[in-house]
Amino acid sequence: GIGPNKLIAKIASDLEKPNGQFEVLPNDVLEFMAALPVRKIWGIGAVTEQKLQQRGINLCADLLRFTRLQLQEIFGKFGAELYDLARGIDDREVEPHRERKSHSNEETFSINLETLEACEERLEELFAELMAELAQKENDRVITKIFVKLKFADFTRTTVERAGMSPSLGEYRQLLTEAFARTGKSVRLMGVGVRFAPVAQAEPAQLPLL
Repeated sequence: GIGPNKLIAKIASDLEKPNGQFEVLPNDVLEFMAALPVRKIWGIGAVTEQKLQQRGINLCADLLRFTRLQLQEIFGKFGAELYDLARGIDDREVEPHRERKSHSNEETFSINLETLEACEERLEELFAELMAELAQKENDRVITKIFVKLKFADFTRTTVERAGMSPSLGEYRQLLTEAFARTGKSVRLMGVGVRFAPVAQAEPAQLPLL
């Protein structure tokens, strides 16, 4: 996949698998993105896709009808990213040798969540998005820990993480319950994530001495 940024190159790389090559030129980015299903955008899993479809949004072209503020009101922080991504805008730097130590998905809520039950409802969406992103980007990494992060109405924050737990909805619910119980305050931000084991470095082979 060849494109002017990471988003375009990643999507393009999926179009001619396994042995082809697909290039998107800078002037063709908007037209290329407009025709794509919204599911092609990284970070959109089944739950977010359903929420989009309920609003008549199936293609990236449909997202272009919304302002950045409108998308933020619906999806929080991710809404602002959606505004750019639907237009093929991605300013992330390419770091081919950087080893990612963790991966997380979080949302800042326009209205604070007052109860554990309300947090659990949003947890399901965040968990679904996290699993979709891991499947797309990190499916070969070994997960050593999972964690839940909360930021409360007074901007204090807490994180609960556990080693040896699988990234399942039930396990994340346990962490959320513990994190929420620490203060009982309303929640303005929630994040879920995983931490990875270091990538094993292969030792260089030594040629035999003759």
